[in-house]
Amino acid sequence: MNIAIVTDTYFPDINGVTSSIYTLAESLRNFGHKVYIFTVSEPKEMMAKLKDDSAVYRFPSIPIFFIKPHRATAPFSARVIRLMRELRIDIIHTQTEFFMGFVGMNASHYLRLPVIHTYHTMLEDYTHYIARGYLATPKMAQVFSRLFCNMADSIIVPTGKVEKSLHSYGVKRPIYVIPTGIDLEPFRRSRYDEEEITDLKRSLGILPDHKVLLSLGRVAKEKSLDMIIRTMPQISSRHPEVRLLVVGTGPALSALKALTASLGVSDRVIFSGAAPYSEIAKYYRIGDIFISCSVTETQGLTYYEAMASGLPVVARQDDSISSLLRNGFNSRLFRECDAIPGIVDELLTGESTLDHFSKNALISVQEYSAGTFAERVLVAYNATIDREYVNRENRKPVPIRFPVSEALRRVRLVMPHPSQFRRRRP
Repeated sequence: MNIAIVTDTYFPDINGVTSSIYTLAESLRNFGHKVYIFTVSEPKEMMAKLKDDSAVYRFPSIPIFFIKPHRATAPFSARVIRLMRELRIDIIHTQTEFFMGFVGMNASHYLRLPVIHTYHTMLEDYTHYIARGYLATPKMAQVFSRLFCNMADSIIVPTGKVEKSLHSYGVKRPIYVIPTGIDLEPFRRSRYDEEEITDLKRSLGILPDHKVLLSLGRVAKEKSLDMIIRTMPQISSRHPEVRLLVVGTGPALSALKALTASLGVSDRVIFSGAAPYSEIAKYYRIGDIFISCSVTETQGLTYYEAMASGLPVVARQDDSISSLLRNGFNSRLFRECDAIPGIVDELLTGESTLDHFSKNALISVQEYSAGTFAERVLVAYNATIDREYVNRENRKPVPIRFPVSEALRRVRLVMPHPSQFRRRRP
């Protein structure tokens, strides 16, 4: 099968969507399929850090200054259509509801190819990034999500929570709940020797007797890292050897550093900045406990990675993690941040407690391997093609207007008028 994955974010960006796409593409290739990535261009200095990949096609883009580090591209591309025709694409898999997502939808309509869409992010939780919420509201995000998803032939979501939300928005397309998988091998604890890990600890100012609470991912308001930091004075009073290691960067970084200073725990909280994806597993090796207060996760890849590394997970109770994390078995869950110090105390009172959760975490994560993930996605691909491809082949070529024009009109997004994107007959 020839598969086109269309996305706004890919390497060198490091985030859950990028990881998910890379894992899926590599696993599908291992099964003998051809996978091509269609994404936006990046600055030359960023691209210099990457190896050339002939299966990745990039298209001109410009930075979106009010939603850094995202980039915008034109919603229609004749080059994409030409490439997909030359590559004999069988199915288009869009991974964004925005710029490249529009490109993928246009190509699908023009070439009469089936399109499946992965809905990664609950957009209503992120409207505060667009002019601080003045240009987009949660209700507008719901309407836009419904209109975009209903243009696809099928939808993939990572959790049942997202499926319920899309149904409540009015999405009518078939939805496949497929938890994102990961390549477990890089996170095997025996992969790195102790000297290598000790050197990394030393570079971060972590001593051999320190116990490390690890938070890894985008440093943003919706991740609720402030809840963890606010509990550090109480944790430190009982366990002065505990350090909170925050790996990542983002718009909330400055505010969180100021918060640690105001609470007098700057010496107990370490902000390491972003880490290359190839080095991420080493940072999990540093940790003793993985902790998160976010309830906006849809994929929870960091939970999978932490568990694959043998780390107990401390997380805020949420429907999105109910199938992965079991309180008292492979994790400790809480609803209010006041519970965090007590949980940390419980986990650190004896090595046997940590070992119990660590072993169960390793057992639980096995069903989320990259191979299983790809097999489930292939089932969705084949079902989508079987259901839609024949009908599309029998349709007469007709001029097709820009398919997201109605979505853009209803949510009043600032975009070029759709009449500029009318297509000619093929």
